[in-house]
Amino acid sequence: MKVLAIETSTTACSLGLRIDGETVEQTTQLGRNHSREILPLISGLLAETAIDLRSLDLIVYGKGPGSFTGLRIALGVVQGLAYGVGIPVVGISTLACCAQGRYRMFGDEQIVVAQTARLTEVFFGAYEAKQGFVKPVLADTIFEAAQVPELAAGGWVGIGSAWQLRETMEAALCVKMADVQLEVFPLAHDLLDLGILGYESGDAINPMLATPEYLREQVANKPGSGTK
Repeated sequence: MKVLAIETSTTACSLGLRIDGETVEQTTQLGRNHSREILPLISGLLAETAIDLRSLDLIVYGKGPGSFTGLRIALGVVQGLAYGVGIPVVGISTLACCAQGRYRMFGDEQIVVAQTARLTEVFFGAYEAKQGFVKPVLADTIFEAAQVPELAAGGWVGIGSAWQLRETMEAALCVKMADVQLEVFPLAHDLLDLGILGYESGDAINPMLATPEYLREQVANKPGSGTK
């Protein structure tokens, strides 16, 4: 099976190919240059591995939450490439991708991902690793840092930029983190692991049905938001 992964929800662009079980990954810091650089980077990766786009079986993409512009760029590229060669796509949470990376590299099995959304708002997700893959304990949501939900006691670690508000979030969670990692990026290797699992579980869709996951829309629907 040949699978391409595309992740542009942060300042990094992470691309990867899984070719019959072997992984080739390339992660580049692009800042705000995703729109200009992503297609040449994909072409370079395909050329490096001597893979023709038409031989791909699947494209996996990071669906968010994350940078609005980055998510739109990835979605447009994914839809264009996949539709052009007639293959399905699988969208994976960028928070889940970060959690899978932490599990893969450090072996932690209880992971709280919290990335800065805006001011004191955080993109939040809690995951536990089971049988080699992270699964959500709490679905990805946007919260005020002081209002994240309580967690059951355990060996939790926190990853993501929003953990600069560690004291505030630990008080709300009623759990102390065993470790905190502030700088973390969703990587194509983990996107491939979760995407192929999703494909095998029947989550692949027509590329024209693919959507990003912004989460910011949830704010307007929260009590006290002032929006009816």
